Amino acid sequence: MSLASSRTDEIERWTGRLLGIAGVVLLVEFANGVYREFLGEIPFSWLLSSIPFGIGFVLIPFVLFRSYQSLVDRTPTAAIVGSSLVAVLPVGAIILVAWAVLALTIDFVPEVSMLPITVSTVFFGLLAVFAVGIAMFGFTFLRHEQTRLLGGSLLIFAAGWALPLAVAKLSGVYPGWLADLLVVSVATSMITIGYCFPPLKRESGW
Repeated sequence: MSLASSRTDEIERWTGRLLGIAGVVLLVEFANGVYREFLGEIPFSWLLSSIPFGIGFVLIPFVLFRSYQSLVDRTPTAAIVGSSLVAVLPVGAIILVAWAVLALTIDFVPEVSMLPITVSTVFFGLLAVFAVGIAMFGFTFLRHEQTRLLGGSLLIFAAGWALPLAVAKLSGVYPGWLADLLVVSVATSMITIGYCFPPLKRESGW
């Protein structure tokens, strides 16, 4: 095994482990409010408590792009479309942040608030496209026995974000049970995705 291949395998193993750990942390927080108890007095504790979700948003695209190499020859169209949709959220978020920073430092750059729609609407739109891209990967993985568990977990991860937001948008309210559903489904799927990754060469030494 080459040095580059060995490093890639190590990165993939740690990606799975970090996803699993972040999912467990989310479940622990959901069960007993550890973050609220221990981080409540720390400045910017809300940012610390969102780290596990951030880990999922950062690592899930990496999981998809790496995993799909095993299936891209069979479904090239789905690979291209799914990858493009998944990339929309990180690329869009970078553009929004860069725009906001430039608006603060350069006078002739308009504020982000000058958009014809609110920033939150833009973000939720990006999130919806991101979820569709993940779902495309999930449905494709479901078609193959070796990656069926990964596919189902990706669908749960996508639905965990999309369904609560859709219900809240249609009903105009965001009840507590929707937040609970989001946390539990996202956390559980992150644990399973971390366990399944990489899909075709997962080692027992997780």
